[in-house]
Amino acid sequence: MQLFMVYLGGRIQGCHIEMHDVRFVVGESIEHTYTKLKSQWVGDKNSVHMDSFMAIKHIDGFEVKVVDHPVKQAQQLYFVNLGAYRADSLAEQHDFALYVATDAEQAKQRAKMDLLAGLSHIHKDDLHDVDDCFAIDLLDSQLHIQLTPSGESQAIKPDWFGYHIL
Repeated sequence: MQLFMVYLGGRIQGCHIEMHDVRFVVGESIEHTYTKLKSQWVGDKNSVHMDSFMAIKHIDGFEVKVVDHPVKQAQQLYFVNLGAYRADSLAEQHDFALYVATDAEQAKQRAKMDLLAGLSHIHKDDLHDVDDCFAIDLLDSQLHIQLTPSGESQAIKPDWFGYHIL
């Protein structure tokens, strides 16, 4: 089973622009996750599409595996989404990444050093232990993330990007 980070887009009733969300899902392949992803979208299920995805394999020198038993470990995998502003843009700017850290504060501080360089009013919008991002009703509650030192790290970039209607 593979852990995927997926960037979804679509319409939500009452909004004037397309909305986006990041979801974490487990499957044998990205194609095997489409039904789960569509059911997780909070808006119009007929407008949801995938803009990109990344198979999460190695973060911060740790191999990331999905296992079916609880794992005791000092480090956790965190998703951090930061927002910031530019003087020449009405829109808030966003960037996100994954970090292996001992706690949420350490992950947040690392993200503030890495993301949105040169922008002002950088602030934390979302911070989650990736285990807590899973919708309990959509995933087997017995799935856990295991981090094993590997010395390898992958860039936070898409394995695929484009427009794929779910």
